[in-house]
Amino acid sequence: MAEAKSSRNKVYALLVVAFLVVLSILYYISAPVYLYIVAYMWFGFLYGVLQQYGRFCFASAWRDLIMIKVPRMFVGIMIGMMTLSIIAVFIFTYYPERYHTALLGFHGLIGGLLFGLGMVFAGGCATGSLYKTGEGNMISLTVLLSLSFSQAIFAVTLFDSIFDAFIKNMPKFSMTEILFGKPPEGTPFDYNYYSFWQHLVADVFLNAILVAMILLIGVYIIVVRKGYLRKRTQELAATADGGEPKTGFKDDLAGFWSMIASSRRTAIAAILIGIVAAAQVFTLGWMAKNYDFVNFGNVLVHQTESGDPVPDTWPDKTYPDDVAIRSGNTVFDPGYWYITTQEAMFAGWLMKETGVNNLGGSAPEETIAPNLQDEADIQTGLMEDNNYFGNFNGLPRPWHSPALLLSMGLILGASFLSLWNREFKWKFPSRELFVYAVIGGTLMGIGARIALGCNIGAFYAPAAFGDPSGWVFFVGMGIGAYFSAKIVNWWANRKMADMDFDIDIDI
Repeated sequence: MAEAKSSRNKVYALLVVAFLVVLSILYYISAPVYLYIVAYMWFGFLYGVLQQYGRFCFASAWRDLIMIKVPRMFVGIMIGMMTLSIIAVFIFTYYPERYHTALLGFHGLIGGLLFGLGMVFAGGCATGSLYKTGEGNMISLTVLLSLSFSQAIFAVTLFDSIFDAFIKNMPKFSMTEILFGKPPEGTPFDYNYYSFWQHLVADVFLNAILVAMILLIGVYIIVVRKGYLRKRTQELAATADGGEPKTGFKDDLAGFWSMIASSRRTAIAAILIGIVAAAQVFTLGWMAKNYDFVNFGNVLVHQTESGDPVPDTWPDKTYPDDVAIRSGNTVFDPGYWYITTQEAMFAGWLMKETGVNNLGGSAPEETIAPNLQDEADIQTGLMEDNNYFGNFNGLPRPWHSPALLLSMGLILGASFLSLWNREFKWKFPSRELFVYAVIGGTLMGIGARIALGCNIGAFYAPAAFGDPSGWVFFVGMGIGAYFSAKIVNWWANRKMADMDFDIDIDI
């Protein structure tokens, strides 16, 4: 029976791959340029496989470190981030247009704090909830839905006023720009102003590796060192001929390495995730140049960056339904591993399609992109009359949203491996877990919008790419995770105290 079930699960796993292959072929038949978004989907599949293999989750990292003093996942995340950073310096040397920075300010700290609060309540971060959904966990799906719709509602009601008042004028710079100065005004976006060695010293060593190593040393000293040296002392005493054994610097080095190597599976997954993340930036950078566009919205409105006639292989123009009304050619296309924005776009699109389209204010007509003002079929909609959907990301159909296909691929990648290993299991939330999931997902959604990114887009990738804003979000996320872990622990202890464990035995 068990063998038959195992074979059936492997058939289901292979059907997941077959589905992605058929879908990829259909995209290519429709138009070869769609291979660009197909690449997003397959990179998502790889992320899902690796995350499921290594149980890779930022919520687990903070929760385990704070509540049970286990640094395994925290260490893995730092290893993966440093791996991505080392490889990324080669990419940015050859594809400088992929090198960009985020706004640096208190919004990152506040958003990170809310996100950290939410992810511990929810039992998973943004990307962790995706891969757990792929394992059949409906609690994580509840988190994703809460995260998605809270973002969309926040974007069309409060985002503009908060962005205009507190965020849009914040500075934007990388560690390389801090050390070596910003490029002169007018420097072409794709001009390689910085050398390989400048990127290596500033972005990789100072911003990524040095900070990560300081954090890892701090975790060793605070969490691991005391227990390790006690055990080490006992081992030395057992083999000593006499006298009191002493530990020194070499023992600390051994303890630090023991912490790093404590989970080979997590470390392997972390390194491979870093490699895949770097490969994604390289691949999408190459494909965008090959197809002559910077943002995938250019494809949907049928125009190239160079102004040359579009290739015959491009799809027919599908405006206005696939692009944002105010920007004309905006479709969220980060070019690297990113989560939450695409989920917000999906929720916004679904609300618009189902008639929930009157939550925000209206934008002045002059903000519509000049190249689209004469279009007879322009139809304004309140869901797009805001900076978030109207100027930054757009509301494309889900099948034309590159980053959303990445999220879908991630879910399917986790499904594939969990089915193959017989780890797939439907899990439905109890009433209490449902409430936790909704609260946690909502806090993560609001936090991600305020910070302009989540644990991946606001920390993991920026920190690896030399952007100090990533560490601001990381600090906020840690503070939020600490307080929510304490709240969850307090609530669990209170429930245990209320339980009656007295057992009366009649003799």
